[in-house]
Amino acid sequence: MRRLVLLFLLASASSALAYDSGIAVQTEKGTTMQVYVNGKLYNKQPGKFVRVRSAPGLFHLEVKVLNPWNKQWYLVRKDIRVDKGFEFQYKVVFVNKTRPELRKVNQYPVYSRYFLNPSLYNKHPIT
Repeated sequence: MRRLVLLFLLASASSALAYDSGIAVQTEKGTTMQVYVNGKLYNKQPGKFVRVRSAPGLFHLEVKVLNPWNKQWYLVRKDIRVDKGFEFQYKVVFVNKTRPELRKVNQYPVYSRYFLNPSLYNKHPIT
């Protein structure tokens, strides 16, 4: 009986995590970026990889990226829809070494070991 109750509690706790979603943005080698989601900056120090945990919905993603060839900052904007239970990964790719573009790489279920580790996510300083 105890095992059945424990199994039920574990199943209900893991299904509650399915209502979370995530956004991960990475850049090419040698570039740095700053990520804004709905106008909020998620990493103060420019970096190569940013992971944001969120609720499902429509997001306005802005990525300020440094071009490694001409050393200029560019702003890439994209509206993305995030479904519940998945983490969506995007990559900033430079087309012809001048214009950056945000491309969807893959989506993973939230049950992966990366999603369950809260230290891998950038937290907004103002909550």
